Amino acid sequence: MYRRDYLMRLIEQTTEVLHKVMFARKNQRLQEALELLNQAMRQLLGLNSRLIHALSTKDLLALLSKDGHVDQGKVLALGDMLNARGAAQKESGHAAAAIKDGLKALDLLLTAREMDPRDELGGMFKERIDAALALANRASMPTDTMHKLVFYYEDCGQYAKSEDVLFHLLDELNEDEHLREEWITVLDEGIRMYERWRSVEEERLAAGNLSKTEVEDGLEELKNIK
Repeated sequence: MYRRDYLMRLIEQTTEVLHKVMFARKNQRLQEALELLNQAMRQLLGLNSRLIHALSTKDLLALLSKDGHVDQGKVLALGDMLNARGAAQKESGHAAAAIKDGLKALDLLLTAREMDPRDELGGMFKERIDAALALANRASMPTDTMHKLVFYYEDCGQYAKSEDVLFHLLDELNEDEHLREEWITVLDEGIRMYERWRSVEEERLAAGNLSKTEVEDGLEELKNIK
C-alpha cells in the first residue's frame, strides 16, 4: 500500500508540472517550459538536469535508487519530464535536442522496465516508451538501446516490429568488425526468438502483424546467415 500511495503521489505531482509545461508550450514560451521541468527534476527527483545526458543510464538509475533498488516511480517521472522536454524542443524546431531527449528517455525506461520482473507497472512504462519512440530517431539510436527494443516489442506482442528492429540491429552491428562478437550474440538470440514464436498461436501472431510463414522464413534466413 505504501509503495502504491507513494507512486501515485509522485505521478500526480509530475502531472501537475506537466500541465504547467503544456500551458507554457501552447503559449510558445519554451524557456519557461524548460525551466519548469528543470525545477521539477531538482525538487521531485533530486537531479541536476544538466547532468542527465552526461550520465550513463546505469549511473542515472543508481541515482534513482535506494538501498540497491531502483525507484520506479522516479524513473517514470523522469521519463515523463524528458518526453515533455523533447516535445517542447521539437515544437520549437530544435529537432536534434528533441531526439536526444527521446533517446535518453527510451533507454532509461527500457532498462528500468527490465528490472521490474513482475511487470506491475507495464502499462505505465508502455505509455512512456511509446512517447519516447515518437521523439527518437532510429538512425541515431545506439545499438544497445535497439537491442532492448527488440525484446520490448516481443514482450508486447508486436512481433513484426520486433523482427524489423532485429534485422536493422544486425545490419548496424555487421558494419563494424569490432562488434563481431556482439553480432553473433544477437544473431543467436534472434534464432531463439523465432523458435519461441513457432509456438505462438496464429491469431496472436496475426495481431502482431506476423504470420506462421513469415516466422519460418525469418528463422530460415537467420540460420542461413549463421
